[in-house]
Amino acid sequence: MAIAAELERKVAAALQRAGYSNSGVTLVVGVSGGPDSSALLYVLHRLKDAHGLSLHVAHLNHNFRGQEAEDDAVFAADVATELGLPYTVVKEDPHEYQRVRGISSFEQGAREMRYAFMARVATAIRAQAVSVGHTSDDLAETVMLHVLRGSGLYGLRGMGEVSYWPWPADAGELKIFRPLLDVTKAQTAEYCREIGRTYRIDSGNYMWRFTRNKVRQDLMPRLAEDYNPQVRDALVRLARTAAEELDFVEQELDKIWSDVAVEIGADEIRFSRPAMRKLHPLLQRLALRRGYVLVAGDSTKLRETHLVAMERMSSSGRGGRFLELPGRVLLREEYRHLVLTLSPGQESPYPEINGTHEIIFPSECGVQTSTIAGSWIVTMYAGTADQKPDWESIQSGDNWTQCFNLKSIGDVVSMRGWQSGDRIQPLGMEGHKKLQDLFTDLRVPRPWRDRVPLLETEKGIAWVVGHRMSDWAKISSNPDDPVLWVRFSQNQGESSVGFFDGLD
Repeated sequence: MAIAAELERKVAAALQRAGYSNSGVTLVVGVSGGPDSSALLYVLHRLKDAHGLSLHVAHLNHNFRGQEAEDDAVFAADVATELGLPYTVVKEDPHEYQRVRGISSFEQGAREMRYAFMARVATAIRAQAVSVGHTSDDLAETVMLHVLRGSGLYGLRGMGEVSYWPWPADAGELKIFRPLLDVTKAQTAEYCREIGRTYRIDSGNYMWRFTRNKVRQDLMPRLAEDYNPQVRDALVRLARTAAEELDFVEQELDKIWSDVAVEIGADEIRFSRPAMRKLHPLLQRLALRRGYVLVAGDSTKLRETHLVAMERMSSSGRGGRFLELPGRVLLREEYRHLVLTLSPGQESPYPEINGTHEIIFPSECGVQTSTIAGSWIVTMYAGTADQKPDWESIQSGDNWTQCFNLKSIGDVVSMRGWQSGDRIQPLGMEGHKKLQDLFTDLRVPRPWRDRVPLLETEKGIAWVVGHRMSDWAKISSNPDDPVLWVRFSQNQGESSVGFFDGLD
Protein backbone atom coordinates (compact mmCIF):
# COMPACT_ATOMS: atom_id res chain seq x y z
CA MET A 1 0.00 0.00 0.00
CA ALA A 2 3.00 2.27 -0.56
CA ILE A 3 1.38 4.45 -3.21
CA ALA A 4 -1.93 4.68 -1.34
CA ALA A 5 -0.28 5.84 1.87
CA GLU A 6 1.97 8.36 0.07
CA LEU A 7 -0.84 9.86 -2.02
CA GLU A 8 -3.17 10.14 0.95
CA ARG A 9 -0.41 11.79 2.96
CA LYS A 10 0.07 14.39 0.20
CA VAL A 11 -3.64 15.14 -0.08
CA ALA A 12 -3.95 15.43 3.72
CA ALA A 13 -1.06 17.91 3.73
CA ALA A 14 -2.75 19.89 0.93
CA LEU A 15 -5.96 20.03 2.96
CA GLN A 16 -3.99 21.40 5.89
CA ARG A 17 -2.26 24.07 3.75
CA ALA A 18 -5.59 25.14 2.25
CA GLY A 19 -7.23 25.45 5.66
CA TYR A 20 -9.83 22.81 4.76
CA SER A 21 -8.91 20.30 7.47
CA ASN A 22 -11.35 20.04 10.41
CA SER A 23 -13.10 23.26 9.34
CA GLY A 24 -16.41 21.75 8.31
CA VAL A 25 -15.75 22.63 4.68
CA THR A 26 -17.94 21.40 1.83
CA LEU A 27 -16.10 20.44 -1.35
CA VAL A 28 -17.54 19.79 -4.78
CA VAL A 29 -15.43 17.06 -6.39
CA GLY A 30 -15.25 17.26 -10.17
CA VAL A 31 -15.29 13.68 -11.44
CA SER A 32 -14.90 12.84 -15.12
CA GLY A 33 -14.43 9.13 -14.41
CA GLY A 34 -10.76 9.01 -15.47
CA PRO A 35 -7.97 7.83 -13.17
CA ASP A 36 -7.01 11.32 -11.92
CA SER A 37 -10.46 12.49 -10.84
CA SER A 38 -11.42 9.01 -9.63
CA ALA A 39 -8.29 8.80 -7.46
CA LEU A 40 -9.10 12.27 -6.11
CA LEU A 41 -12.62 11.21 -5.19
CA TYR A 42 -11.48 7.98 -3.57
CA VAL A 43 -8.76 9.61 -1.47
CA LEU A 44 -10.99 12.47 -0.32
CA HIS A 45 -13.66 9.96 0.63
CA ARG A 46 -11.12 7.97 2.66
CA LEU A 47 -9.96 11.17 4.41
CA LYS A 48 -13.32 12.91 4.87
CA ASP A 49 -14.11 11.69 8.37
CA ALA A 50 -10.63 12.40 9.72
CA HIS A 51 -10.66 15.91 8.26
CA GLY A 52 -14.35 16.77 8.73
CA LEU A 53 -15.13 17.08 5.02
CA SER A 54 -18.51 17.11 3.29
CA LEU A 55 -18.26 15.97 -0.35
CA HIS A 56 -20.55 16.39 -3.36
CA VAL A 57 -19.75 14.70 -6.69
CA ALA A 58 -20.23 16.73 -9.91
CA HIS A 59 -20.03 15.26 -13.43
CA LEU A 60 -20.66 17.07 -16.71
CA ASN A 61 -21.50 14.98 -19.77
CA HIS A 62 -19.97 16.96 -22.67
CA ASN A 63 -22.14 15.03 -25.11
CA PHE A 64 -19.58 14.61 -27.89
CA ARG A 65 -18.37 11.00 -27.42
CA GLY A 66 -21.71 9.23 -27.87
CA GLN A 67 -22.35 6.15 -25.73
CA GLU A 68 -18.94 6.41 -24.08
CA ALA A 69 -19.91 9.76 -22.56
CA GLU A 70 -23.23 8.29 -21.39
CA ASP A 71 -21.35 5.42 -19.73
CA ASP A 72 -18.99 7.88 -18.01
CA ALA A 73 -21.99 9.70 -16.54
CA VAL A 74 -23.48 6.44 -15.27
CA PHE A 75 -20.10 5.48 -13.76
CA ALA A 76 -19.81 8.78 -11.86
CA ALA A 77 -23.34 8.45 -10.49
CA ASP A 78 -22.80 4.80 -9.52
CA VAL A 79 -19.53 5.51 -7.70
CA ALA A 80 -21.08 8.43 -5.80
CA THR A 81 -24.03 6.23 -4.80
CA GLU A 82 -21.71 3.40 -3.69
CA LEU A 83 -19.70 5.85 -1.57
CA GLY A 84 -22.86 7.31 -0.08
CA LEU A 85 -22.21 10.77 -1.52
CA PRO A 86 -24.69 13.23 -3.08
CA TYR A 87 -24.06 13.94 -6.74
CA THR A 88 -25.09 16.13 -9.68
CA VAL A 89 -24.82 14.75 -13.22
CA VAL A 90 -25.77 17.02 -16.12
CA LYS A 91 -25.54 16.83 -19.92
CA GLU A 92 -24.74 19.98 -21.93
CA ASP A 93 -23.82 20.74 -25.54
CA PRO A 94 -20.36 22.34 -25.92
CA HIS A 95 -20.99 23.25 -29.56
CA GLU A 96 -24.08 25.23 -28.59
CA TYR A 97 -22.11 26.87 -25.78
CA GLN A 98 -19.44 27.85 -28.31
CA ARG A 99 -22.06 29.35 -30.61
CA VAL A 100 -23.78 31.36 -27.90
CA ARG A 101 -20.52 32.62 -26.39
CA GLY A 102 -18.87 33.28 -29.76
CA ILE A 103 -15.86 31.05 -28.94
CA SER A 104 -13.84 29.58 -31.81
CA SER A 105 -11.92 26.98 -29.78
CA PHE A 106 -13.78 23.82 -28.77
CA GLU A 107 -11.29 23.24 -25.93
CA GLN A 108 -11.82 26.71 -24.51
CA GLY A 109 -15.59 26.46 -24.84
CA ALA A 110 -15.70 23.05 -23.14
CA ARG A 111 -13.44 24.30 -20.36
CA GLU A 112 -15.62 27.37 -19.71
CA MET A 113 -18.78 25.27 -19.81
CA ARG A 114 -17.30 22.81 -17.32
CA TYR A 115 -16.25 25.51 -14.86
CA ALA A 116 -19.61 27.28 -15.19
CA PHE A 117 -21.37 23.99 -14.38
CA MET A 118 -19.23 23.30 -11.29
CA ALA A 119 -19.70 26.88 -10.09
CA ARG A 120 -23.48 26.44 -10.30
CA VAL A 121 -23.29 23.22 -8.30
CA ALA A 122 -21.02 24.81 -5.68
CA THR A 123 -23.30 27.82 -5.36
CA ALA A 124 -26.40 25.64 -5.00
CA ILE A 125 -24.95 23.60 -2.10
CA ARG A 126 -22.93 26.50 -0.63
CA ALA A 127 -19.58 24.77 -1.09
CA GLN A 128 -16.42 26.70 -0.30
CA ALA A 129 -14.33 25.13 -3.06
CA VAL A 130 -14.32 22.76 -6.01
CA SER A 131 -11.62 20.10 -6.01
CA VAL A 132 -10.28 18.84 -9.35
CA GLY A 133 -7.76 16.14 -10.23
CA HIS A 134 -5.03 18.14 -11.95
CA THR A 135 -1.67 16.39 -11.55
CA SER A 136 1.96 17.41 -11.95
CA ASP A 137 1.73 16.20 -15.57
CA ASP A 138 -1.16 18.61 -16.16
CA LEU A 139 0.83 21.42 -14.57
CA ALA A 140 3.86 20.73 -16.81
CA GLU A 141 1.68 20.51 -19.93
CA THR A 142 -0.07 23.76 -19.04
CA VAL A 143 3.24 25.57 -18.64
CA MET A 144 4.46 24.15 -21.97
CA LEU A 145 1.27 25.27 -23.72
CA HIS A 146 1.72 28.75 -22.29
CA VAL A 147 5.36 28.81 -23.42
CA LEU A 148 4.28 27.87 -26.94
CA ARG A 149 1.76 30.73 -26.92
CA GLY A 150 4.36 33.27 -25.76
CA SER A 151 3.16 33.63 -22.19
CA GLY A 152 4.37 35.95 -19.46
CA LEU A 153 4.81 35.24 -15.75
CA TYR A 154 1.13 34.47 -15.18
CA GLY A 155 1.22 31.73 -17.79
CA LEU A 156 4.51 30.30 -16.54
CA ARG A 157 3.00 30.09 -13.07
CA GLY A 158 0.62 27.46 -14.41
CA MET A 159 -1.86 26.23 -11.83
CA GLY A 160 -1.89 26.85 -8.10
CA GLU A 161 -2.96 24.47 -5.36
CA VAL A 162 -5.66 26.91 -4.27
CA SER A 163 -6.77 29.52 -6.80
CA TYR A 164 -9.54 32.01 -7.33
CA TRP A 165 -12.32 30.70 -9.53
CA PRO A 166 -11.32 31.03 -13.22
CA TRP A 167 -14.78 31.26 -14.80
CA PRO A 168 -17.34 32.79 -14.56
CA ALA A 169 -16.31 36.02 -12.88
CA ASP A 170 -19.37 36.22 -10.61
CA ALA A 171 -18.53 33.09 -8.60
CA GLY A 172 -17.85 35.16 -5.49
CA GLU A 173 -15.32 33.69 -3.02
CA LEU A 174 -15.43 30.22 -4.57
CA LYS A 175 -11.99 28.60 -4.85
CA ILE A 176 -10.55 25.81 -6.96
CA PHE A 177 -8.56 23.23 -4.98
CA ARG A 178 -5.94 21.03 -6.67
CA PRO A 179 -4.42 18.67 -4.09
CA LEU A 180 -2.76 16.34 -6.65
CA LEU A 181 -0.22 18.76 -8.14
CA ASP A 182 2.61 16.77 -6.50
CA VAL A 183 1.25 13.51 -7.93
CA THR A 184 1.80 12.04 -11.42
CA LYS A 185 -0.83 10.51 -13.67
CA ALA A 186 0.90 7.15 -13.38
CA GLN A 187 0.53 7.36 -9.62
CA THR A 188 -3.21 8.14 -9.73
CA ALA A 189 -3.84 5.06 -11.88
CA GLU A 190 -1.66 2.94 -9.59
CA TYR A 191 -3.49 4.30 -6.54
CA CYS A 192 -6.85 3.19 -7.95
CA ARG A 193 -5.48 -0.28 -8.72
CA GLU A 194 -3.84 -0.58 -5.31
CA ILE A 195 -7.04 0.16 -3.38
CA GLY A 196 -9.08 -2.07 -5.71
CA ARG A 197 -11.07 0.67 -7.43
CA THR A 198 -11.92 1.11 -11.11
CA TYR A 199 -11.88 4.11 -13.40
CA ARG A 200 -12.83 5.00 -16.96
CA ILE A 201 -10.62 5.69 -20.00
CA ASP A 202 -11.61 8.85 -21.89
CA SER A 203 -11.01 8.47 -25.65
CA GLY A 204 -11.13 12.27 -25.87
CA ASN A 205 -7.67 12.29 -24.29
CA TYR A 206 -6.31 10.65 -27.44
CA MET A 207 -8.02 12.83 -30.05
CA TRP A 208 -5.33 14.50 -32.13
CA ARG A 209 -7.54 17.53 -32.81
CA PHE A 210 -6.85 18.87 -29.30
CA THR A 211 -3.61 20.80 -28.78
CA ARG A 212 -3.13 19.56 -25.23
CA ASN A 213 -3.27 15.97 -26.44
CA LYS A 214 -0.55 16.70 -29.00
CA VAL A 215 1.64 18.19 -26.29
CA ARG A 216 0.96 15.23 -23.97
CA GLN A 217 1.38 12.43 -26.50
CA ASP A 218 3.98 13.86 -28.87
CA LEU A 219 5.91 16.92 -27.70
CA MET A 220 6.54 15.98 -24.06
CA PRO A 221 7.72 12.41 -24.86
CA ARG A 222 10.06 13.77 -27.57
CA LEU A 223 11.54 16.33 -25.20
CA ALA A 224 12.02 13.66 -22.55
CA GLU A 225 13.65 11.25 -24.99
CA ASP A 226 15.84 13.67 -26.97
CA TYR A 227 16.64 16.51 -24.55
CA ASN A 228 15.78 16.07 -20.88
CA PRO A 229 14.33 12.93 -19.28
CA GLN A 230 13.18 15.12 -16.38
CA VAL A 231 11.43 17.72 -18.54
CA ARG A 232 8.18 17.39 -16.56
CA ASP A 233 9.96 18.11 -13.29
CA ALA A 234 11.84 21.02 -14.89
CA LEU A 235 8.59 22.62 -16.04
CA VAL A 236 7.03 22.12 -12.61
CA ARG A 237 10.04 23.83 -11.01
CA LEU A 238 9.70 26.66 -13.51
CA ALA A 239 6.07 27.06 -12.48
CA ARG A 240 7.00 27.16 -8.80
CA THR A 241 9.71 29.76 -9.43
CA ALA A 242 7.41 31.91 -11.55
CA ALA A 243 4.74 31.73 -8.83
CA GLU A 244 7.17 32.91 -6.17
CA GLU A 245 8.52 35.75 -8.29
CA LEU A 246 5.01 36.80 -9.30
CA ASP A 247 3.93 36.83 -5.67
CA PHE A 248 6.78 39.23 -4.86
CA VAL A 249 5.99 41.54 -7.80
CA GLU A 250 2.27 41.55 -6.88
CA GLN A 251 3.21 42.69 -3.37
CA GLU A 252 5.26 45.52 -4.88
CA LEU A 253 2.27 46.47 -7.03
CA ASP A 254 0.04 46.55 -3.95
CA LYS A 255 2.29 49.25 -2.48
CA ILE A 256 1.83 51.69 -5.40
CA TRP A 257 -1.62 50.64 -6.65
CA SER A 258 -3.47 53.63 -5.17
CA ASP A 259 -0.95 56.01 -6.78
CA VAL A 260 -1.45 54.69 -10.32
CA ALA A 261 -5.13 53.62 -10.27
CA VAL A 262 -6.56 57.02 -9.40
CA GLU A 263 -10.24 56.28 -10.19
CA ILE A 264 -11.86 52.84 -9.96
CA GLY A 265 -15.46 52.41 -11.07
CA ALA A 266 -17.70 49.44 -11.81
CA ASP A 267 -16.75 49.29 -15.49
CA GLU A 268 -13.93 51.80 -15.81
CA ILE A 269 -10.49 52.39 -14.28
CA ARG A 270 -8.37 55.51 -14.83
CA PHE A 271 -4.60 55.29 -14.49
CA SER A 272 -2.34 58.29 -13.96
CA ARG A 273 0.01 58.44 -16.96
CA PRO A 274 2.74 60.36 -15.08
CA ALA A 275 2.64 57.80 -12.26
CA MET A 276 2.64 54.88 -14.70
CA ARG A 277 5.69 56.19 -16.55
CA LYS A 278 7.70 56.06 -13.31
CA LEU A 279 7.15 52.31 -13.02
CA HIS A 280 9.28 49.52 -14.40
CA PRO A 281 7.68 48.12 -17.61
CA LEU A 282 6.85 44.87 -15.81
CA LEU A 283 4.93 46.72 -13.10
CA GLN A 284 3.16 48.76 -15.77
CA ARG A 285 1.98 45.57 -17.47
CA LEU A 286 0.86 43.98 -14.22
CA ALA A 287 -0.99 47.14 -13.16
CA LEU A 288 -2.83 47.23 -16.48
CA ARG A 289 -3.54 43.51 -16.22
CA ARG A 290 -5.01 43.98 -12.75
CA GLY A 291 -7.14 46.82 -14.07
CA TYR A 292 -8.29 44.68 -16.97
CA VAL A 293 -9.39 41.90 -14.60
CA LEU A 294 -11.34 44.38 -12.49
CA VAL A 295 -13.13 45.71 -15.58
CA ALA A 296 -13.61 42.48 -17.57
CA GLY A 297 -14.06 40.11 -14.62
CA ASP A 298 -11.30 37.66 -15.60
CA SER A 299 -8.16 37.39 -17.72
CA THR A 300 -9.08 34.25 -19.65
CA LYS A 301 -8.57 35.78 -23.10
CA LEU A 302 -5.83 38.27 -22.26
CA ARG A 303 -2.48 37.36 -23.81
CA GLU A 304 1.06 38.60 -23.29
CA THR A 305 0.87 40.36 -26.66
CA HIS A 306 -2.05 42.40 -25.33
CA LEU A 307 -0.07 43.32 -22.20
CA VAL A 308 2.94 44.40 -24.27
CA ALA A 309 0.73 46.57 -26.48
CA MET A 310 -0.89 48.10 -23.38
CA GLU A 311 2.51 48.85 -21.85
CA ARG A 312 3.67 50.48 -25.10
CA MET A 313 0.66 52.75 -25.02
CA SER A 314 1.33 53.53 -21.36
CA SER A 315 4.92 54.53 -22.13
CA SER A 316 4.14 56.69 -25.16
CA GLY A 317 3.55 60.41 -25.03
CA ARG A 318 0.81 60.40 -27.63
CA GLY A 319 -2.87 60.93 -27.03
CA GLY A 320 -6.18 60.12 -28.65
CA ARG A 321 -5.43 56.51 -29.48
CA PHE A 322 -7.16 53.40 -28.23
CA LEU A 323 -6.51 49.68 -28.10
CA GLU A 324 -9.28 47.12 -28.37
CA LEU A 325 -8.85 44.22 -25.95
CA PRO A 326 -10.71 40.91 -25.52
CA GLY A 327 -14.03 41.00 -23.71
CA ARG A 328 -15.16 44.33 -25.24
CA VAL A 329 -12.62 46.24 -23.16
CA LEU A 330 -10.90 49.34 -24.55
CA LEU A 331 -7.73 51.00 -23.34
CA ARG A 332 -8.05 54.67 -24.25
CA GLU A 333 -5.47 57.46 -24.08
CA GLU A 334 -6.30 60.80 -22.56
CA TYR A 335 -3.99 63.71 -21.81
CA ARG A 336 -3.08 62.66 -18.27
CA HIS A 337 -4.84 59.33 -17.99
CA LEU A 338 -5.07 55.85 -19.44
CA VAL A 339 -8.64 54.59 -19.26
CA LEU A 340 -9.67 50.94 -19.23
CA THR A 341 -13.37 50.81 -19.92
CA LEU A 342 -16.21 48.60 -21.10
CA SER A 343 -17.85 51.63 -22.67
CA PRO A 344 -16.49 52.32 -26.18
CA GLY A 345 -16.15 56.02 -25.34
CA GLN A 346 -15.91 56.85 -29.04
CA GLU A 347 -18.55 57.07 -31.72
CA SER A 348 -18.11 54.92 -34.77
CA PRO A 349 -16.89 56.91 -37.79
CA TYR A 350 -19.03 54.67 -40.00
CA PRO A 351 -22.77 55.08 -40.60
CA GLU A 352 -24.93 51.96 -40.67
CA ILE A 353 -25.10 49.94 -43.88
CA ASN A 354 -28.49 48.59 -44.85
CA GLY A 355 -28.49 45.96 -47.58
CA THR A 356 -26.41 45.80 -50.75
CA HIS A 357 -26.02 48.76 -53.10
CA GLU A 358 -25.10 48.49 -56.77
CA ILE A 359 -22.31 50.80 -57.95
CA ILE A 360 -22.58 52.26 -61.47
CA PHE A 361 -19.26 52.89 -63.24
CA PRO A 362 -18.47 55.84 -65.52
CA SER A 363 -19.40 54.95 -69.10
CA GLU A 364 -16.05 56.01 -70.59
CA CYS A 365 -12.56 57.22 -69.66
CA GLY A 366 -12.20 60.79 -68.50
CA VAL A 367 -15.70 60.80 -66.98
CA GLN A 368 -16.54 61.23 -63.30
CA THR A 369 -19.74 59.91 -61.73
CA SER A 370 -21.21 59.69 -58.23
CA THR A 371 -23.52 57.04 -56.81
CA ILE A 372 -25.46 57.28 -53.56
CA ALA A 373 -25.13 54.01 -51.60
CA GLY A 374 -27.13 54.39 -48.42
CA SER A 375 -25.29 56.85 -46.19
CA TRP A 376 -22.29 56.96 -48.52
CA ILE A 377 -21.45 58.83 -51.69
CA VAL A 378 -19.21 56.79 -53.99
CA THR A 379 -17.41 59.04 -56.46
CA MET A 380 -15.61 57.38 -59.40
CA TYR A 381 -13.34 58.46 -62.20
CA ALA A 382 -12.26 56.24 -65.10
CA GLY A 383 -8.92 56.96 -66.70
CA THR A 384 -5.33 55.70 -66.70
CA ALA A 385 -2.65 55.63 -64.02
CA ASP A 386 -1.26 58.88 -65.42
CA GLN A 387 -4.70 60.42 -65.87
CA LYS A 388 -5.90 61.25 -62.36
CA PRO A 389 -8.96 63.19 -61.23
CA ASP A 390 -8.38 66.50 -59.52
CA TRP A 391 -9.20 65.27 -56.03
CA GLU A 392 -7.54 66.72 -52.96
CA SER A 393 -7.82 63.29 -51.31
CA ILE A 394 -5.34 61.86 -53.83
CA GLN A 395 -2.76 64.47 -52.96
CA SER A 396 -3.15 63.93 -49.21
CA GLY A 397 -3.08 60.12 -49.40
CA ASP A 398 -6.61 59.83 -48.00
CA ASN A 399 -7.50 56.33 -46.77
CA TRP A 400 -10.93 56.67 -48.35
CA THR A 401 -9.61 56.98 -51.90
CA GLN A 402 -8.25 54.06 -53.91
CA CYS A 403 -7.19 53.24 -57.49
CA PHE A 404 -8.07 49.89 -59.10
CA ASN A 405 -7.32 47.98 -62.28
CA LEU A 406 -10.54 48.47 -64.23
CA LYS A 407 -10.10 45.21 -66.17
CA SER A 408 -9.72 43.21 -62.97
CA ILE A 409 -12.68 44.87 -61.29
CA GLY A 410 -15.07 43.79 -64.02
CA ASP A 411 -18.51 45.20 -64.76
CA VAL A 412 -20.57 44.29 -61.68
CA VAL A 413 -19.66 46.02 -58.39
CA SER A 414 -21.65 46.52 -55.21
CA MET A 415 -21.19 47.88 -51.71
CA ARG A 416 -22.28 46.05 -48.57
CA GLY A 417 -21.32 45.44 -44.95
CA TRP A 418 -19.30 42.65 -43.37
CA GLN A 419 -20.72 39.13 -43.21
CA SER A 420 -19.42 36.15 -41.29
CA GLY A 421 -16.94 34.16 -43.39
CA ASP A 422 -15.86 37.10 -45.59
CA ARG A 423 -12.28 36.89 -46.87
CA ILE A 424 -9.91 39.09 -48.82
CA GLN A 425 -6.52 38.66 -50.47
CA PRO A 426 -4.78 41.69 -48.94
CA LEU A 427 -2.41 43.68 -51.12
CA GLY A 428 1.00 42.00 -51.14
CA MET A 429 -0.27 38.60 -49.96
CA GLU A 430 -0.69 35.40 -51.97
CA GLY A 431 -3.26 33.82 -49.71
CA HIS A 432 -6.59 34.98 -48.35
CA LYS A 433 -7.38 36.26 -44.89
CA LYS A 434 -10.60 36.31 -42.89
CA LEU A 435 -11.95 39.82 -42.48
CA GLN A 436 -12.49 39.02 -38.82
CA ASP A 437 -8.72 38.48 -38.45
CA LEU A 438 -7.93 41.55 -40.55
CA PHE A 439 -10.16 43.73 -38.38
CA THR A 440 -8.47 42.31 -35.28
CA ASP A 441 -5.01 43.09 -36.68
CA LEU A 442 -6.11 46.63 -37.56
CA ARG A 443 -7.64 47.21 -34.08
CA VAL A 444 -11.10 47.93 -35.50
CA PRO A 445 -13.54 47.71 -32.54
CA ARG A 446 -16.10 44.96 -32.86
CA PRO A 447 -19.12 47.30 -32.72
CA TRP A 448 -17.77 49.11 -35.81
CA ARG A 449 -16.98 46.13 -38.03
CA ASP A 450 -20.34 45.54 -39.69
CA ARG A 451 -20.39 49.22 -40.66
CA VAL A 452 -17.14 49.16 -42.64
CA PRO A 453 -18.07 49.39 -46.37
CA LEU A 454 -16.92 46.53 -48.59
CA LEU A 455 -16.51 46.98 -52.34
CA GLU A 456 -17.39 43.60 -53.83
CA THR A 457 -17.06 42.26 -57.37
CA GLU A 458 -17.69 38.89 -59.02
CA LYS A 459 -14.11 37.95 -58.05
CA GLY A 460 -14.68 38.79 -54.40
CA ILE A 461 -13.98 41.71 -52.09
CA ALA A 462 -11.83 44.29 -53.88
CA TRP A 463 -11.59 46.81 -51.04
CA VAL A 464 -12.22 46.97 -47.32
CA VAL A 465 -12.89 50.67 -47.56
CA GLY A 466 -10.53 52.80 -45.54
CA HIS A 467 -8.24 49.88 -44.76
CA ARG A 468 -7.03 47.34 -47.35
CA MET A 469 -7.51 46.64 -51.06
CA SER A 470 -7.19 43.22 -52.67
CA ASP A 471 -3.95 42.23 -54.37
CA TRP A 472 -5.75 41.05 -57.50
CA ALA A 473 -7.40 44.47 -57.95
CA LYS A 474 -4.15 46.48 -57.99
CA ILE A 475 -3.21 48.51 -61.08
CA SER A 476 -0.86 46.93 -63.61
CA SER A 477 2.59 48.14 -64.61
CA ASN A 478 1.27 49.24 -68.02
CA PRO A 479 0.51 52.98 -67.77
CA ASP A 480 -2.00 52.73 -70.61
CA ASP A 481 -4.24 50.17 -68.89
CA PRO A 482 -7.54 51.66 -67.73
CA VAL A 483 -7.95 52.34 -64.02
CA LEU A 484 -10.83 53.31 -61.79
CA TRP A 485 -10.41 55.89 -59.05
CA VAL A 486 -12.93 55.48 -56.22
CA ARG A 487 -13.60 57.84 -53.33
CA PHE A 488 -15.95 57.24 -50.40
CA SER A 489 -17.48 60.09 -48.40
CA GLN A 490 -20.49 60.42 -46.13
CA ASN A 491 -23.74 61.42 -47.70
CA GLN A 492 -23.82 64.78 -45.92
CA GLY A 493 -22.41 67.42 -48.23
CA GLU A 494 -19.56 65.01 -49.10
CA SER A 495 -17.78 65.83 -45.83
CA SER A 496 -14.79 63.58 -45.32
CA VAL A 497 -14.86 60.77 -42.80
CA GLY A 498 -12.40 60.97 -39.90
CA PHE A 499 -10.19 57.88 -39.89
CA PHE A 500 -9.48 56.48 -36.45
CA ASP A 501 -5.91 56.07 -35.26
CA GLY A 502 -5.45 52.39 -34.38
CA LEU A 503 -2.40 51.09 -32.59
CA ASP A 504 0.19 49.56 -34.89
